[in-house]
Amino acid sequence: MARTNDKVLSALLEGADLSQGKVAVPSQRWRGRLRAAAYALAGVLIVLAIWWGFAAWYNTMGSAAMKFPTPPETFARLGEYLFGGRTLYGKSIYAHIGASLARLFAAFGLAALVGIALGCLIGSAARRYAIGMVPVSVFQMIPGLAWLPIAILVFGLGNEAAVFIIFAVASMVIAAGVASAIRMVPPVLVSAAAMMGASRLRIFATVLVPQASVTIISSLRLGMSSAWRVLIAAEMVVGTGIGIGYSIELTRDLLDYVGSFACIAAICLMGLAIDRLVLAPLERSVRRRLGLEEG
Repeated sequence: MARTNDKVLSALLEGADLSQGKVAVPSQRWRGRLRAAAYALAGVLIVLAIWWGFAAWYNTMGSAAMKFPTPPETFARLGEYLFGGRTLYGKSIYAHIGASLARLFAAFGLAALVGIALGCLIGSAARRYAIGMVPVSVFQMIPGLAWLPIAILVFGLGNEAAVFIIFAVASMVIAAGVASAIRMVPPVLVSAAAMMGASRLRIFATVLVPQASVTIISSLRLGMSSAWRVLIAAEMVVGTGIGIGYSIELTRDLLDYVGSFACIAAICLMGLAIDRLVLAPLERSVRRRLGLEEG
């Protein structure tokens, strides 16, 4: 047993691939991708069914003056925005999407850097974890829009305030997740690495981070979802002048609920694409490397 643990630890220190699964042939990979796509489609159909059923009930039992938008109405309007040349208050939906994505990526990129660095610093020592998690938890409990007074005082109304609010929320979510991930690494691996003569920096880079990498990526996914929610709320209140959240605010004020739902649908599709096409494949790749998932 000791010899086996030494081999595993040596592999970790050398950055070796610990995957013990069978090598997947192309047909197996395609079947896996099709199965994943089918699962995702099933989940989307469940959401659409709940939405359509509630809309049908509301439009039958609710107020006759205001109708709840149905999926066909919503996606027809979204198609007009995307392909029919219909504008949202003088700007194309692509301009609004581009402005929102620019704010999201700027804020989330900075939040990821700060959150991962802070989480690793706090999580790599018991004393730092006990002290550092207190302010992280306090900041994490602050709702996104509660940062609004600080954002306006420091940056005023506009783009910078929205980016700050997104950063403040997402960075703390990521930092808390990364710190907890580092703390969950079995101490026996760290002790064994130290006994083999590895430096603290090498232990951190080749034992702690690889072992915690799956949870770190999960923390990034949580941070991204938090950033999405705060992005839309921030655009609705800080006067950005352009963006999907700003468009929802305008359509709501004009009682154009089909337009509002079309913007919400665009948000959901973009968020799902980022998660399914970027973060989820990255997590699967790391899991395969650690031998937690077959190739």
